[in-house]
Amino acid sequence: MHVDNQKIITAMNIKTIYDQLSRSMLARVSKSYVINVKQIESVDNNTVYIGKNEIPIGNIYRESFFNEFVIK
Repeated sequence: MHVDNQKIITAMNIKTIYDQLSRSMLARVSKSYVINVKQIESVDNNTVYIGKNEIPIGNIYRESFFNEFVIK
């Protein structure tokens, strides 16, 4: 987990964390990533760009992510 310039390590899995967070600002984009949609700088078909980070969009999550946060 990244918070600004920090990493946070937890024993909880990402699904448990995601289920406890506000869905209005966060998007699950892969098995390994939940992102703050307000931090998105750009998106292509396979990647979300936040600062210097390139976050892959998983096939399972792509349609939902684009329908919910990109195509409105």
